[in-house]
Amino acid sequence: MTSHPSLNKNILAPVFINSANKEFGIPASSIKPLIKLLVIDGIELNDLLDGTDIQLLDFLDLSNHISFEQYIRLIKNARSHTVDPAYALKLGEQFFINNDSILACRVMSSKNTQQAMALLSKYQTLLSGFLDLDFKITDEFGILTINEKFPLSDAYPHFVEYSLSAVFSIGKFCLGEKDLNVIFEFERDNQGAKPYFESFLKNTVNFNCNHNRVLIPLKTLKKTIIFADAIAAEKAEKLCELHVKKLISDTEVIQKVKSTIRNMPFKELCLEIIADRMHMSPRTLRRQLHAQGVSFKLLFENERKSIALKRIERQDISLEKLADLLGYNSASSLSRAFKRWFGVSPNHYKKDQ
Repeated sequence: MTSHPSLNKNILAPVFINSANKEFGIPASSIKPLIKLLVIDGIELNDLLDGTDIQLLDFLDLSNHISFEQYIRLIKNARSHTVDPAYALKLGEQFFINNDSILACRVMSSKNTQQAMALLSKYQTLLSGFLDLDFKITDEFGILTINEKFPLSDAYPHFVEYSLSAVFSIGKFCLGEKDLNVIFEFERDNQGAKPYFESFLKNTVNFNCNHNRVLIPLKTLKKTIIFADAIAAEKAEKLCELHVKKLISDTEVIQKVKSTIRNMPFKELCLEIIADRMHMSPRTLRRQLHAQGVSFKLLFENERKSIALKRIERQDISLEKLADLLGYNSASSLSRAFKRWFGVSPNHYKKDQ
């Protein structure tokens, strides 16, 4: 990624790129737009950060990352405190206005709407690590459907609304039109959101649907994009392909680290040993992981969390033996870590199960 810094941006948001799953850290700088928008709307900062363990100093260091769990908790806080049901739509439009990407350039240089939508589906790994996008054409519509790649719980509607708004914004820009005559369908309940969504999107909006999707009339799919350029399209296509290959390569590095962690005693694990097993220097491994917004410490901790949760749910091992297995000096050390991870002690978790 160092040789192509422009590829670090994507059409939606930095929090999506390279976030193939919840193992990855999320740049603390990426949550600033969300927090700024809601604080301006009158929500107290303390209410937004409640229970996240995110500190104000986290916003000052561009290298800081927050965990997937912290990010999800932040979004849940936002949805429970906001008085504007359309805040995620506004956030998606705001990001489109303030940012650009190689994928956006490729979409903008397409010959028509149909090709642009197909490209969004083709290069969705550059678009979102949390969502799966499917585009198909029926007798009446082109349909872009969004599904979650893994459970996002109550935060799922946020990602759907944010993403559809960003795509809708670039669609209006590419066609030079304010009204695309599309139909938005959301799985979420209305709960008074309809007038807010219709006011912002200025198109038909339906709730309590079977899918999260946007229906595009066939005549809109055939419309020529005002920035259509075959030469620019070819150049952007090559960069998109290059970036996809880079993402695959980066993911392989992370999977190798995780696999090595799983096959070694936790007490023996450290960055230097992992790097040696992967035939590279610790500095190189640290740099490669950092470029993906993740660290050895985060991967190591995630493996501990995963094993601890599974074994405590199965109740097939004593806390003392589990602590030794995970490389802790005592059961009390493991208990403190477990409570930090999940908010309850192992014993309370067993009772809840």
